[in-house]
Amino acid sequence: MIRAAELQRARFAALDPLLPPPSALPPGDPVEAAGAAGTIAHVRFPAGSWQRLWSPAQLQILSAVLGRNAGAGMNALLSAWRERITLAGAETDSSCTVTWPSRDVVVARALLDHGLTPQLALAVRAPAPGRAHAVPGVTVRESRRGDLEEIVELRYEELRYTSYVGHGVLQPGARALLAEEVSRGLQFGGRVWIAEEEGVTVGMVTGGKRSPAPGDALAGRVRPGEWGYLGTLAVTAAARGRGIGRALTAVAHDELFSPSLTGTFVSYNPANPLSPVFWHRQGYRPLWTTWAVSPATALR
Repeated sequence: MIRAAELQRARFAALDPLLPPPSALPPGDPVEAAGAAGTIAHVRFPAGSWQRLWSPAQLQILSAVLGRNAGAGMNALLSAWRERITLAGAETDSSCTVTWPSRDVVVARALLDHGLTPQLALAVRAPAPGRAHAVPGVTVRESRRGDLEEIVELRYEELRYTSYVGHGVLQPGARALLAEEVSRGLQFGGRVWIAEEEGVTVGMVTGGKRSPAPGDALAGRVRPGEWGYLGTLAVTAAARGRGIGRALTAVAHDELFSPSLTGTFVSYNPANPLSPVFWHRQGYRPLWTTWAVSPATALR
C-alpha cells in the first residue's frame, strides 16, 4: 500500500503541477482489487436539509489509491463496487461518486466505461486582480442588508436552472433554506456583490476567502495557503448575454486579490451549457472532476 501511495503521489505531480499531494484514504468500507485499494464512505442527508437542494438523500463516495496501472486499478475497483451494490440492492434517491484529477484521462476512460458521468468540476485560477469590465447602465456594488430578498430570488433561479442541467433539486422550503445559507455565509465572512440596472437587481455573485484545513472539504483538493473563491453566480434571464456576469466576477476577483493569495477556485457543472465556457474565459481551468452514477444505472 505504501508503494502504491508513492506511485500515486508521483503520478499526480506529473499529471498536474497544481495538484496537492494525495491525502491518505479517508475512513470507510475498504475495497481492494487488482493491486488498487480504496474506501467507500456512506453519507446520508436528512429531509429538509440544505444539502438536499444539491444532492440525493444518500451518497456512496469512493476514494482510491490505484498504483502503477491506474486505469486497470480504477476499472477493478469499480467492478468490485458494482458487485457490492448488487448484493445490497440499489436504493432510490442515491448516487455513487468519485472525485479524481481532471487531467487523468486514463482513469476517466474507466469511469465512463462504468457509466459514471462528470457532475462537478473544481476549477482554479492563478492569483490576479480582476480585469475591469463595464456594462453601460449597470453598477456593481457589495450587498447590503436590504438586498437579502433579491439575492435569495437569484439563488432560487440559479437552483431552478441547475435542476434542469445538473444536480439541483427544487423542493418545498427551498427559498427558506437559501435565505438561511445566505445569512450564514455573510455571518462567517462570505461576501455578495450585486449588479443593478436602474435600481433593479439583475445579477449577483458570492465569494470569500478560505484556507484548506485538515478534515474539511477543501483539504487535499488545493495546495496550502489562502484561496479566494467564487460561489454562486446568477444573472436574470432577461439580462444575460450583455457581460454582466463578467463585470461581477471582475469586481469579485479584484476585491479578493492580495499579494499573499495562492489562487481562486470555483465549482461548476460540466453539463451546464453556460458555465464551462464562461469560467474558462475568466481564467479558470479544471483541477478535479466529480463523477457520479445512480446505483440503478450501475446495476444495468
